[in-house]
Parts: sequence; C-alpha cells; structure tokens
Amino acid sequence: MNVHRIALPALLLALLCTACDRTPARVTVPSTAPAAPTLELELKPVTPLVSGRPTHVAVDPLGNIYWVQESPDRGDDTLFVIGDGEIPRATQLSAGLISQAMGAPEGRGNIQGVASGPAGEIYFYFCGAQARRTIAAVGRFFPKTAKVQILADVDAIASATGMGRSLTLARGSVVSDGRSVWVWIRHSDAWAVFRLDPGKLPADGGVSLRKAFDSIRLRDQSIELTREELDISAGPGDGSLMLVDPPIGKLLRIDPTGSATVIRSIVGLPDELSTPTTDRTGKMLLFAGANADPIKPTSADEAESIKPPDVSYPAMLIFDGDHTVTIDQNHILAYPGFLILKLRLKQLLPNASQQEWISYDDGSGELLRLRIHERLWQ
Repeated sequence: MNVHRIALPALLLALLCTACDRTPARVTVPSTAPAAPTLELELKPVTPLVSGRPTHVAVDPLGNIYWVQESPDRGDDTLFVIGDGEIPRATQLSAGLISQAMGAPEGRGNIQGVASGPAGEIYFYFCGAQARRTIAAVGRFFPKTAKVQILADVDAIASATGMGRSLTLARGSVVSDGRSVWVWIRHSDAWAVFRLDPGKLPADGGVSLRKAFDSIRLRDQSIELTREELDISAGPGDGSLMLVDPPIGKLLRIDPTGSATVIRSIVGLPDELSTPTTDRTGKMLLFAGANADPIKPTSADEAESIKPPDVSYPAMLIFDGDHTVTIDQNHILAYPGFLILKLRLKQLLPNASQQEWISYDDGSGELLRLRIHERLWQ
C-alpha cells in the first residue's frame, strides 16, 4: 500500500518533466505588407496675378522667383521678383529698357520667355515694334547691376532662324537646366532652337546664334516644332530637352544632336498637361488638369495596349520607371476657397533651395509653391 502511494506521485512528476521538454507548438500571427505612403500635394500662394494671361516664370539658384505677364495691348511688360519671406517688387527689366538697349527708345512689345542662368542672371526673348518696324532680342539681365545685354537683335535672329520678315509672326520660349539655356522660336511654318552656354558668353556685346540642331528625328519620323500644342522643358542637366507632343501622344527626350527617344506614352491623359520635370531621385513629374479631353491614340494597337492611370483629375503624376504614383484631387491641399478643379499648371520649375516647385496657375491667376510630402493621417 505504501509502495503504491509513493509510485503515483513519482509517475506524475515524470510525466510533467517530459511535457516540459517538448517544443511548444507555433502560433501563426497574421501579417500584412507595409502600405505605400500616401502622398499629398500642398499648394502655397506666392502672389496673386492676372488669370488667363501668358505668364513666364524663372527661379534662380538662391530661390528668388521672377515672373513677367504679357500685357495684351500696352506692350509695357515688366519683370517682377520675390524672395523667401519678401513682398513682390518690380525689377528694372522692362519692355522699355530692352527697347532702349536696342536703340529704339519708343519701342514696345512683350517679354515672351525668361529663364535663370547659373549665376542668377535672367535670359529673355523679347519681340515688339517701334512704329512699324519690328524689334526683337535674345538677351540677359543682371539683377544686381540692372545691366541689359543684347545677345542678338532682330536682324541676327531673323538671319539665324531663316524667318526673315516673318519673324514678326513668331513666338519665343526660353528654358534652362542651370547649365545651358535654350531659346525656341517658332511660327506655323518655321522653327529654330538655339543653345547658349552661359560660361562662354562675352561680358558685353552680341553673339552669333547657331542652331542647336537642324531637325528632330524620332527613328524615321521628323518632328516639326511648329505646332501650338507642343511645349518643352529642360532635361535633368545632361544637355537634353523634354518635349510634350500631344498630337503623337508621346513625351520625348531630345539629345543635343536632335535625336529623339520616347520617354513614355501620354495617350489617355488629359490634354491639359504641364511640362515635365524631375525630382532629386530622378523620378519624373507631370501635372494633369481636369475637365480636359483625353489625348487620343494614333493606332488601334496603342488604344488597346496603353492604359492611363485611373485617377480623379486634376492630379500630379510621378513616374518611376514602369511604376506610376498619383496624387489625385482629394490629396491636393490649398487654402479655403481655392478651386482645385480649375487648377491649370503649364510649368513645374524646381526650386532646389526649398525642395519645391514653382508654377503659375492659369485658372486662379495665383503664382504657387508646390510641395509633396507624406500624409501623416491616413
């Protein structure tokens, strides 16, 4: 009887020790992959301008923002500037000052394009008239000294473009990547692109304009830069240009020789597009407006194979290789009363000093700062 009383506790103890030596069963905990961050586009007003008027903007390396709006009748355009935390002020660059520098003190006209050089100088294209005589100029303005240098006058431009007297029908655009400056002059029958190297320009006087290329070739296709729908921006500092070409539904890269390659299709996107730009990581940004017609495919194969982003416009589109990130209208932040649905941005100018982009909104007339950041609250 005593033997059984002793054996039973011993047996229980042995079973307990055996159970402790076993590996515990694994418990499966459900997990999910981390969600991609939601991005927001924040709009901050710089200054109100007149809406619906041709407006040209430049940003210098220090972050100063310059702009000029074309006056439709008076021809008395003036360049303005604003620094960080400052109020807008007029510079001394005006249609009148440019005309005086060309020996036409009574001249009037429009500053049709501006861009900043590497030292903060402002390059411009001007076209106007004194009495019945056409005047035009490619030049640069030095804000610190208010000096205006005429790099090419009307005769030099008419000769270099081959337009002759039809130059009066042309419009000019100026873009810069901080190293090179391009001047694009076009009308319905002719076009020319000139590339300037700021470091090689003389301190005074003019230069001989030479075309950057005589033609643009996309494989066996020739691209004519005469159509109004086309627009250009500077590439990422490699001497290239980026061309938005809605008629063929493509965004193109043009190298310094005039050879074009397709960056990506823009078929199906709204035809209210900004010029493209790139961020510090090499991603490409493009802004698309709302209430616009989609860009049409040029072939049946293109219509079937290309699927545009499914997004509520207006939207910022960020392209990273084959991956597209969209910031739709519901994630665009602006001040109360701002009509986001009417947002129309034609340029995205990088302001590296503030990690932002500068753009003029044709819908509201506001000059804006654009900043992209992660949404803190999902």
